Amino acid sequence: MFRRNRFLSLPMVVGAVVIGVVSGKAIFGPPLDQYWQKKLEGEAAAKEAIEKSSD
Repeated sequence: MFRRNRFLSLPMVVGAVVIGVVSGKAIFGPPLDQYWQKKLEGEAAAKEAIEKSSD
């Protein structure tokens, strides 16, 4: 049905990778930024709580 006569060309592969990275950042970028911001804030709060309890 679909038969490939030759391998994929390098420019086609590079183009697909660029499109994938750009679209991935556009789709998943903002939620990931929010996730890491909340995670870092939580870790900082936990670290402060541990330091206060050990004093």
